[in-house]
Amino acid sequence: MKPLVILAAISLGAFLRDTNSHAASARGAQAYAKQQYAQSVQSFTRANALAPSAQSAFNLGTAQIAAGQREQGSTTLQPALRDPQLRADAFFNRGNSAFAAKALDHAIADYIEALRANPHHAGAKRNLELALARKQADQQSTRGGQQGGHGKNNPQPQPQQPGTKSSPKPGQPDLSALLRSVQQQEQEEIRRMKARAGEGRVGW
Repeated sequence: MKPLVILAAISLGAFLRDTNSHAASARGAQAYAKQQYAQSVQSFTRANALAPSAQSAFNLGTAQIAAGQREQGSTTLQPALRDPQLRADAFFNRGNSAFAAKALDHAIADYIEALRANPHHAGAKRNLELALARKQADQQSTRGGQQGGHGKNNPQPQPQQPGTKSSPKPGQPDLSALLRSVQQQEQEEIRRMKARAGEGRVGW
């Protein structure tokens, strides 16, 4: 009879642990919805400690980023980056963290990964466009500030000739091509949806 009692106690302990982790997650979600990010981090930390999973790591990492703990949140998201169901959103959140920290190269890389995981991720597409525009503006303002200090011995950079394409540096993705590809996929999906909707109306 004793082995049965011990087994029941172990099962009850696992049940209570899971129930407590669910309760902690619920408290974390409520605090997050109220923008009480520090309290949300505490609750999600408890939930992740009780029942670690990719989902609990995603919740905790997202709350940490929202609370201003960007580096810690980015690290906490690692298990979610490996989960196919969470991968796109985890890269998107990590990209948002990098964007907020003005680490545009990291943000761009994360948004690209989010789009690779889910080509229809509208937020990643929009934020990729914003990050690319911000990076281009930063580069132009840097060039503008440097042009005033050029002397005879320092030739000014030549502007790109109209009609020519700049090639990406080795090891870097062609971001504009990726963005065009995502936009084309989006347009094709819209055409397919319209075609399916048109087929559904036949015979009505």
